[in-house]
Amino acid sequence: MPGKRILLVDDDDVFVEAVRAVLETRYEVDTAPNGTEALRLARENPPDLVILDVMMDHLSEGFDVARQLRTDERTKDVPIIMLTGVDQVYNVRMEVGEDWVPCEKYLEKPIAPEELLAHVAEVIG
Repeated sequence: MPGKRILLVDDDDVFVEAVRAVLETRYEVDTAPNGTEALRLARENPPDLVILDVMMDHLSEGFDVARQLRTDERTKDVPIIMLTGVDQVYNVRMEVGEDWVPCEKYLEKPIAPEELLAHVAEVIG
């Protein structure tokens, strides 16, 4: 039986490779460098989880992608973890569950590998 598959969306190549290496110890991982590619991949073959950066091509791109995933029949039930440094950059704390942060978890970069794996396991097993 194939393992669970995660779509990792971030425009920072170094971050993507580091997180991919951690996640691939337990999961299959697809990556996308921006929201447009993430939406295409998620709609073609819905993953078990999306890990999504907030600031990519524009400041709120991750939130926009999360909202689009939630309104698409193919992806509305796919859990989302927001993993971002936006809180540190703008000194604001976003809260999960608000309409503009439609995700299961909202985590700050940097994150320890063990902590990330624990959060992922909590969401998808």
